[in-house]
Amino acid sequence: MVKKLFPIAFICTFLILALALAVLPAAAVDVTLSLNSGTGNSVWFVSGEPSLVMNGFDLTRFGVTLPATVRSLSLSVNTPVPGTPIDAVVYQDANGGTPADATLAGRQQVDITQAGVFTVTFNTPITINQPVIWVGFYLPVNFRFNADTSGTSILSYWAWRPGGTFDLNQLSGAGVLGPADGTAPVLINMGGIARISAVVSTNSVTTTVTPGATLAPNTTPGPGTVFTDSTGFMVVYPNCGGVLRDRGDLAVTLREEFGLECQPLRVIDRLQPVPAGYVQGGFYYVLTAYVNGRAQSTTATFRAPVTHCIVPSNPADVSRGLIAQAWDLPRNWQFLPTVAYNNWLCAELYHPGIITYFLPAS
Repeated sequence: MVKKLFPIAFICTFLILALALAVLPAAAVDVTLSLNSGTGNSVWFVSGEPSLVMNGFDLTRFGVTLPATVRSLSLSVNTPVPGTPIDAVVYQDANGGTPADATLAGRQQVDITQAGVFTVTFNTPITINQPVIWVGFYLPVNFRFNADTSGTSILSYWAWRPGGTFDLNQLSGAGVLGPADGTAPVLINMGGIARISAVVSTNSVTTTVTPGATLAPNTTPGPGTVFTDSTGFMVVYPNCGGVLRDRGDLAVTLREEFGLECQPLRVIDRLQPVPAGYVQGGFYYVLTAYVNGRAQSTTATFRAPVTHCIVPSNPADVSRGLIAQAWDLPRNWQFLPTVAYNNWLCAELYHPGIITYFLPAS
């Protein structure tokens, strides 16, 4: 049976992409984990069979130290199915990537009876000892929930068994499991991220804020090694072997309103220093947008984001790197929400300009 989900409403807003960075230690704090941005919503409903919808969180990127505990989960509900038991679940994953090998850390059954933001506080906080968690809800048929419209769908995963249910203790036992980015086997392109968030309690947390420092020494910009994507959705730039773009965003979502070109940055002009507390981890690349053969200003804003991924020069950087972009004048670095995917660092871009990735200095 082919799974069908239909967008009910779509309101497009733009993500504010500036993130602040410096190191501020704290103790015994709660951290809200959310991948969502903007106020735009698309509404999705489950048909055919119950479906597990989850978001994945790399705790390292949120500054959460282990062990930690998940205290609560929240879901933005459009239309509930009252009286039908729903499992709120938390999985932990030692290696990231697909959650097929993630282990169930805890679950609690709930009854969602009304629209709005539903929050379940676990009777016993769920202990986490691994760096990646997947949190979500096993939703019944006809349940409708909200997703944002300004994120990348590789962050929301779906799982179901055609014609029936599956054991939540074994994600690998689901007949269908994958990201909602249009690829097989799920074949759903949400164009956004499910509005599912979590509150995690940790003994210490590292938060990030801005300013500048000196450029890291011995970091000369240049091209990377050519990599390919087996899914066919991410395409390598010819002149920037270490940078990939989502051709679906350009061809389908944006209907080829503009073209993009990438070149290694050769001349550093009015580029601000590396933010304090960070070192340059990757090469500098320049992305240029073209409309009818004419280069557009770097301050131009795309109507919808275009997913870009950087292949880290050091594979170990994938667990720590943060993509940053500079597009205004002076060229100030703006940190972007970054996710590790397929051994790449990926982020949503709303502008042409200079991109790279940085690493915490310690």
